[in-house]
Amino acid sequence: MSTMNILLIVPFLCLYLALPTALLAILEYLLARLESPWPGRVLPILSVVNSLGWTLVLLLNMSTMLHPSLYFLPVAVLVFFNIPTLVFLLVYKTTRRRFTERRAMDRKDIQDL
Repeated sequence: MSTMNILLIVPFLCLYLALPTALLAILEYLLARLESPWPGRVLPILSVVNSLGWTLVLLLNMSTMLHPSLYFLPVAVLVFFNIPTLVFLLVYKTTRRRFTERRAMDRKDIQDL
């Protein structure tokens, strides 16, 4: 695969990740607002499993190719497919922080009464 072909594929991969990540980030926000913290942890976990799966598939397909320039390709795929994981974790942490702070304030208000 030449460098020109790779440069043509990158925008499509970004689009492939951007739209679903944005839609799933909205779902992550709604899940993180629930009382239990576990529903909000589902999407980041699934995203990590997805990125590990893509990396494993790439490694299995590259098992016969031993060219030195291909050694960093699985690492690049792992990093690229973990971008949604970072987005989901960021949404989860900020939403849970606000949720727990608001809940602590509500408890404090109840105790004051």
